[in-house]
Amino acid sequence: MRRVTPALIFTLVIAIAAVATSAPTLAASPAAAAGYDKLRSLVGVWEAKGPDGAMVTATYKLVAGGTALEETMSQGDMVTIYHLDGDSVILTHYCMADNQPRMRASGLSADGKLLDFKFVDATNLAKPTDMHMHALKMTFVDTDHI
Repeated sequence: MRRVTPALIFTLVIAIAAVATSAPTLAASPAAAAGYDKLRSLVGVWEAKGPDGAMVTATYKLVAGGTALEETMSQGDMVTIYHLDGDSVILTHYCMADNQPRMRASGLSADGKLLDFKFVDATNLAKPTDMHMHALKMTFVDTDHI
């Protein structure tokens, strides 16, 4: 078994911190920032009945220092990661269908209730006609319903 020395860990932490503080970031548009803020408000555990009547749990948590939101779904053990990308919000969905579609939303609608994600591309998708998630509309009804 290989061992990592405390000095190496300290050096890596300092190097990562230096890169993180000096890396330039793109400024998000107000609509994109509002959309990501709305997504961040989902942090916690959400439950709903699925189409088959079974309970589905979605858990949202901030990761990577708050720069990304991770969604895990109990049904199919799927994961979706949301983050800002310049003037939009982007998601990558890690699907039980063994593909990873990416979608982009220009930001929160003017009424503050809708994020409309549209397909950009996908990895591990042999043909465009293969089963995959192609779009997502998230409607924020109120603080307790999406």
